[in-house]
Amino acid sequence: MKNYKIFRLLFLMLILSISACDKKLDISPRQSIETDNVFTSASNLEAALLGAYSEIKGTFGVSFSGELYGGDFNVFSEMLAANGNVAWGGSFIEYREIFNKAISTTNPEIRNNWIRAYNAINNVNSVLDNLDVVTDPDQRDQIEGEALAIRGMLYFEMVRLWSRPWGTGTESTDPGIPLVLKSINSVADAEATANLGRFTVAQVYTQVIDDLMRAETLLAPFGSNGTRISTYTASAILSRVYLQQSEFGLAAQAADRVISSDLYSLVPSPLSAFNNSANSTEDIFAIQQTALSNAGTNNAGLATFYARLNGSGRGDIQIQESQLALFEAGDLRGGLQEDLPGTATIVNVNQFYYIGVGGQNSGFIQTAKYGDGNLNIPLVRLSEMYLTRAEGNFEAGTNIGSTPLEDINIIRKRAGLDNLTDLSQGDIRLERQKELAFEGFALHDKKRWKMDIADLAFDAPELVLPIPERELEVYDIAQNAGY
Repeated sequence: MKNYKIFRLLFLMLILSISACDKKLDISPRQSIETDNVFTSASNLEAALLGAYSEIKGTFGVSFSGELYGGDFNVFSEMLAANGNVAWGGSFIEYREIFNKAISTTNPEIRNNWIRAYNAINNVNSVLDNLDVVTDPDQRDQIEGEALAIRGMLYFEMVRLWSRPWGTGTESTDPGIPLVLKSINSVADAEATANLGRFTVAQVYTQVIDDLMRAETLLAPFGSNGTRISTYTASAILSRVYLQQSEFGLAAQAADRVISSDLYSLVPSPLSAFNNSANSTEDIFAIQQTALSNAGTNNAGLATFYARLNGSGRGDIQIQESQLALFEAGDLRGGLQEDLPGTATIVNVNQFYYIGVGGQNSGFIQTAKYGDGNLNIPLVRLSEMYLTRAEGNFEAGTNIGSTPLEDINIIRKRAGLDNLTDLSQGDIRLERQKELAFEGFALHDKKRWKMDIADLAFDAPELVLPIPERELEVYDIAQNAGY
């Protein structure tokens, strides 16, 4: 029975990995994949890397979809952190379990995202294992850097969701997730992976930092790198990792590297940072979406859950008045638009919040950050870097690149607010909650601030996702506490 399950695991991971390549393959049942015949050129390796980009976005209609950065990584964080600021109004039971903090180990959305994340990791591992086919050293560095950054990002997101948080003091013994660092191309590979076990939280963080630091160095010559992951994307994600660890000086340094590059600038108004068909000047990294390639508008992706407009979204995540109460008068990030016609699309919305129209779940408050599934999804914005540098400097007692007060006032000025004359820890945290609302930070910020969520402590088992039941049958790993 176990051999069958290993074959099934191998089959699932290999099909998606191989489908990224640019030559047709005659795939028949076998015990290994002839990778020497697949990764024969730099162009094949580039195709596999682009396949990993597609995986982390999530594309509607793919089996075991799981939307990762295009949807569920965000939704899992925001729903687990929900504490009266939002309500789940959708019909999907899988997400209601997450909102209620009562998740079954057979929840298909938890399973699908786990599978898709490891599929993406297998893609980039295949790239990393076959770098020798790239003869141009610059091209090799660029491919390797992007692959390492994707792997580091994914493992960081997974350890935050599927393991106890950093900050418990038991990171060196708390079970994290399996670290798969070589591609799976045979039954023997799959069997070895099945026996890996769960690395500790500390070990996973060490691997994440190693991957991102290496990516940062390899990608340094390529600047902003167009729409793909750049050296500054790696620095930005590193700043998130360090902030999660309360390594405040390092977080400020990493964020400052991005800001001081002068390659990015804040867009004129907060709302114009969202719903764009191309990268804005504020985007350090964004999920690229088009009408032909996207995470979905009505069946998957962030627009599904957050939007309720004509032809877009289900209005599943409904904003509550307590969220609007966070904003002081005149804050451009807190306005509510109440008079939209039933035919309105995102181009008709000029406030950050609006009353949904156009069908199912209309009449509730929605956020305008995700209004059309065909438009880009910002994952790393310059405003986050200002907030990270401010918090890092404040907590470390340093002024790397700027003072915390100056950075917070930059964000407030863009939001139409007066400058603060002094600054507290609470001011910084509130500014972060307002600026980054519904961008997937809620759970992770509350955990590192050690804040209770509803009646649960920051490290409660209910705030950690279960290892999918399917994986327990394949891997030699234990379930999380509380399940």
